[in-house]
Amino acid sequence: MNKIILICLSLFLWSGTLFSQTESEPAVDSIFRSVVLIRNEGFNTENKTQPWMKKNLYTGFGSGLVLPNQTILTNAHVVRDAKRILVKSSFTKKEYLADVKFIGYDCDLALLQVNDPDFSEQTTSLSFLEGIPNLGSDVLLLGFPNGNDSLSVEKGSILRFEKNRYTYSGLDYRNVLKISANIQPGNSGGPAVQNGKVVGLVFQISTLEQGIAYLISNDIIRHFLEDINDGKYDGFPNLGFTFQNGNPKSLKQAMKVPSSETGIFVNRIYPSSTFSKVLKEKDFVTAVDGISISNDGELTSSNKKEFIIDWIEDKQLNSKVTISFYRAGKQNQAEVNLQKNYALELYRDGTEDYFLQAGFVFQPITRSFFHSEDGDLDSSLQYHYSYFIQDLLYRYTTRDIVLSYTFNDPETSKYKKYKYKVVESINGRVPKDLSEFKTLWKENKRGMIVLKFRGMDLPIVLRPESIYQMNQRVKKRYGANYEEL
Repeated sequence: MNKIILICLSLFLWSGTLFSQTESEPAVDSIFRSVVLIRNEGFNTENKTQPWMKKNLYTGFGSGLVLPNQTILTNAHVVRDAKRILVKSSFTKKEYLADVKFIGYDCDLALLQVNDPDFSEQTTSLSFLEGIPNLGSDVLLLGFPNGNDSLSVEKGSILRFEKNRYTYSGLDYRNVLKISANIQPGNSGGPAVQNGKVVGLVFQISTLEQGIAYLISNDIIRHFLEDINDGKYDGFPNLGFTFQNGNPKSLKQAMKVPSSETGIFVNRIYPSSTFSKVLKEKDFVTAVDGISISNDGELTSSNKKEFIIDWIEDKQLNSKVTISFYRAGKQNQAEVNLQKNYALELYRDGTEDYFLQAGFVFQPITRSFFHSEDGDLDSSLQYHYSYFIQDLLYRYTTRDIVLSYTFNDPETSKYKKYKYKVVESINGRVPKDLSEFKTLWKENKRGMIVLKFRGMDLPIVLRPESIYQMNQRVKKRYGANYEEL
């Protein structure tokens, strides 16, 4: 797998017309007017794992594709955490304020809204190509590399249609178009155009292969636009269970599955997922919506083969599907609503929420810890994060809490070895998340606070008068405000 990096309610019912092939190829001037420069002004912390630190002003740049109704399609990573967004066409010096209306972190797409009516007079919109462009065919890549005011046009070539990791979330594998092109930071969110139609949106470049970039394919864009038709973005459904192929005849015999049946064996089911209330481990799934599943997990519909994971993710959340399966020799059928795999949100979240008391900072474990400059992360912390789902650690807490930082203070200096240790309990109770941790601390604020940590034999014991004194010293010395209880 190539290592890749990011380059930085009836309103949408027209999404179906965007994919029409009836209109003729637009003029070159119209194509150029369909792309805008996006400037994102916002604030970021100096260190994601120390969110109480001062925030710095930054300006990011990207590109965007103009859609009808004065909207703009771009990448989520171009506009995330924006405090102010300005967009402009290369045909005018005027900048327009834009707001984020919808954002999909799991597909790296966002839709902006411009309210100034003059914007539509300066811009045009294009339609999308139905299907996949031919391999080897040429495309034009439009955008504003490095935030330049002038539109740039780069020639590229379609290499492959594949499934790849979306680097922005670091979690999602979705369809992409791999292309050969010289793409620069600032091209993110710009369209790839072929014969006047959009074939995808630029969003990633390869760090291992020179001159290789990736487009978000039109099927993912269509899913996003259809999703927001109801006025909110829900995301992609997830299968929510792992499985193994159904080839072993002896296993079928042991599970009382007819040898003539094809399908897949369920290994593990994730909590609060699509089939968590219907399926059990060792069930043998044979069909969804009456479409048979092969022993390798493929469905064949309209002469098209599709992996069951892709078949599920192509649909919208809360769509109804019927699943057929064997359990203990009996054939069963159930109807369910497609859901996300909510357990995976742990790995998607990069929250900056924290709790500061007594010179200690507590945070939920997120991926921010593993992208920070601090290289001395405890191995147990890495384990609890990486294997939270795989080893069923979610049975104990919804989200593990870690002691992420200790301010220098006479009272806290003896607890430096506790840094990056996972909280096991507070006064004998296991907090399910940071919110409950705060509640438990508040309930015991007039008495002793006893904190136990995984992998540490002795707890941290804090007296109420010591907590008060440490709070005052930390506030005075470091300007870090503790949370009032």
